[in-house]
Amino acid sequence: MGRIHTLDQTVADKIAAGEVVERPASIVKELVENSLDAHATQIHISVDEGGIKRVQIEDDGVGIYPDDLRLAVQRHATSKLQNPDDLFSIGTMGFRGEALASVSAISRLSINSRVAESDAAWELQIEGGLEVRFGPKARHIGTTVQVLDLFFNTPARRKFLKKPSTEFRFIADMVRILAIANPGVSFRLTHNKREVENLVAVEEPGLRVNKILGDSFVEDAIELDVARHEMHLFGWVGSPNFTRSNTSRQFFYVNGRHVQDHLIAHAVRQAYRDVLFHGRHPMFVLNLTLNPHEVDVNVHPTKREVRFRDARSVHDFLMSGIHHQLRSPRPGGDHDVPAEFVTLETPPSNTELESSYVSSLNLPLPNRTTVQTHSTHRSHDVSTDNSPAAEQSEVRVPTANREEIPALGFAIAQLHRAYILAENADGLVVVDMHAAHERVLYERMKRDRNQHHLGTQRLLIPVSVHVPPEDAALVEESSEVLAEIGIMMERSGPSSVIVREVPALLTNTDVEQLAVDVIEDLKEFATSDAITVREDKLLGTMACHSAIRYNEHLSIDEMNALLREMEQTENAGYCNHGRPTYRTQSLKDLDRIFLRGQ
Repeated sequence: MGRIHTLDQTVADKIAAGEVVERPASIVKELVENSLDAHATQIHISVDEGGIKRVQIEDDGVGIYPDDLRLAVQRHATSKLQNPDDLFSIGTMGFRGEALASVSAISRLSINSRVAESDAAWELQIEGGLEVRFGPKARHIGTTVQVLDLFFNTPARRKFLKKPSTEFRFIADMVRILAIANPGVSFRLTHNKREVENLVAVEEPGLRVNKILGDSFVEDAIELDVARHEMHLFGWVGSPNFTRSNTSRQFFYVNGRHVQDHLIAHAVRQAYRDVLFHGRHPMFVLNLTLNPHEVDVNVHPTKREVRFRDARSVHDFLMSGIHHQLRSPRPGGDHDVPAEFVTLETPPSNTELESSYVSSLNLPLPNRTTVQTHSTHRSHDVSTDNSPAAEQSEVRVPTANREEIPALGFAIAQLHRAYILAENADGLVVVDMHAAHERVLYERMKRDRNQHHLGTQRLLIPVSVHVPPEDAALVEESSEVLAEIGIMMERSGPSSVIVREVPALLTNTDVEQLAVDVIEDLKEFATSDAITVREDKLLGTMACHSAIRYNEHLSIDEMNALLREMEQTENAGYCNHGRPTYRTQSLKDLDRIFLRGQ
């Protein structure tokens, strides 16, 4: 290693540019954000060869004064910050004054701009950081920035770019990300002189989301609008049956800025935790607004991540807000259930799992009447009225009054002892009886667990866990949070903690691993869901093993009992593994299939 020396300015500029400009899409992001900060209402993005050969952004914003053009390409020159305090209350997309300087260092850049007070536009041309022209040029009010031959003077960086079609896909995605957050601005995107996207300005944000994600998303999504203190979350969350194999259709904005933050991602995952099919990812468009003083956007070179002053409050607000909206819809909503219909009770008492569940929560066994179906199948515990009508298990014919017909209708048959066929006011309802019963039991177990306030079990032999000193200090500081989630853990030394109590459901778990997971959550999110995740997994297993099995016969009354329970159960449309529990087929669709009336 040689002696320390100062880097040449050209080299330093190229290094700094590498932090801001990863690929052509990065340039599009930075320049379009500049246009938005300039109050543009129309933005035209034109690229050639995936942006590698040319990127041009044209807007109708307020423009740049001729005397400021040369200053605009200097590093850390900006019009968006006036004093140090402004850095902690940022209301613009850009603020560092690095974008134009970075782009000019690794490309052939030209800026042509005109302000309303000027009679003519002026253009500045830069090649590899060096000025080659500055003079007047015709243009209407606004700014055009053109970037040619990206990385022409850093060929090593250029080799890392993908093929033009791939780079253009990144650009198109970036334009859509920016367009969703700014529905009042028109965006036009062309590639190799061919128009690819033309998004006209709209007043209603849902229309812009419709245009980009498709009508099917908004039709199937749940609109969300919740507020707490100074935080406001609004947008759309996709229902659990509208998912993708990746996260490419997840759009989250903080004060209008698109971010990909680990705390936000964790909160969303927790909200969807037990309604998504494994390996699938939800779709959503959400915008969180809060006081700019409560969020720091200056923590990542590309402003992709943010840091919240009160991370735990933000995390809990996001998770509870989304979780509540996902749980609200039920088949038919909350409505009165006729008293004549029987109610399916808790899991069969003859299973070993249920005995463990009841004893661990210290719950009394419910009173049940066992109804024998067929001698070749086990009994189902169903609360019945012992009336002759109930014993005969007659098929109930729906009344003519549509308002009196429950959302999931009345059972008419069992198909292959796996599905319940029911008739409602609109047509046919097909129910997966195992998945539906599993959800009913799972939600009841969680409700019972919550009502008993996370009963804890004192360990006969406390478990000592070796941890880094900073983790031990964190445990010492987080006693209240730990008590809230049902674990008694305290510092026992400079690099050790001791676990004395855990939730009753988890007495047989790996306590040491549980403690480590809880501490990791505390470091990342200022809270922990490790306890709840483990408990829910155990309850889900119990519900799955206790639910009605395939090839089991149900009487009509038992089928109707399950349908009525579903109508009163949150998340009844999906089992806790994310599989759908029922599907409907309207009479109109059936008539079309069989060509009736044609």
